[in-house]
Amino acid sequence: MNTERTKICEKRIKLAELKLSKILHKIDTLKVDSYFISRLDTSGCKTNNCIRGANKKHIFVVILVALAFACRWIYSESLLTGCFVQLPYDTKSLFRSPEDCSMCVGVTDVIRLTNTSAEEFELYAYSTQPVIVTDATDNWKAVEHFNFHFFANFYRSVKLGRRINECFYFSYKSGLMSLDDVFSMDEARANLSGDPWYVGWSTCYEEETRALRQYYARPYFLPPSAESDMLDWIFMGGPGQGAHMHVDSVRHMSWQAQIRGRKQWQLAPPPECLYSCRWISFTVEPGEILVVDTNRWYHQTSVLPGDMSITIGAEYD
Repeated sequence: MNTERTKICEKRIKLAELKLSKILHKIDTLKVDSYFISRLDTSGCKTNNCIRGANKKHIFVVILVALAFACRWIYSESLLTGCFVQLPYDTKSLFRSPEDCSMCVGVTDVIRLTNTSAEEFELYAYSTQPVIVTDATDNWKAVEHFNFHFFANFYRSVKLGRRINECFYFSYKSGLMSLDDVFSMDEARANLSGDPWYVGWSTCYEEETRALRQYYARPYFLPPSAESDMLDWIFMGGPGQGAHMHVDSVRHMSWQAQIRGRKQWQLAPPPECLYSCRWISFTVEPGEILVVDTNRWYHQTSVLPGDMSITIGAEYD
């Protein structure tokens, strides 16, 4: 009996996964994200005509939410049947806890600091106020050395040792599904003369992180008590590309150093704070470091015309 129930459960899970995959693919095709539904203006909806006249995009979002809750129910059932299904990463924000809107009330722009001290910066180090430190990469070798060919050579030759964390890789809409794909690009595309691309990845090995950190240092303005683990992030790509609107699910605050290129950021309040807080838009210039709580601010990025963008980032507690 248990074997039969397990087979039935596995069949239902596969069907749910297939349906969810199709919906996510359709939403991706329509360029609809989980934040989209919070931007819908329903103030004029007084009758059911609003529903009948709804755009198909809205319907897909509603279906996604419903199916995601169904998948969560399947997971709870798995405690009894032994079956298990994991929700796609992009659905995590659907189940986050509501935010206290005091996190963004009164935050109207990014603050820029130069030659700041750790004591001065501590006012912002663990807050939701986004801050840019303009002189934090002075004397970093990364500014001179980091480019596409540096990373291509680095990952072809570096000797990796003990794995220290789960590896992360984001292809965004580049069609490049791994670092092997990235560093096997033809010269034209690597030089941004071919199809556009933008990717991001984390370090996986202690030796890898230590080797890269020879080119950059712990930001001088971080509080003395702030510590980082051995995981760093790299984001790289050409003009017009970037990350879609999303909210992160990382453990701590983070900094991101703009090594090359210029990147425009948009920060959006959580959906429940949409009418209490403002969107913020700003540009991070080469050599600047942005500190922002990406676990609470929804955010998207776009590389501005000009040089390839290369960003290095890390969390701190």
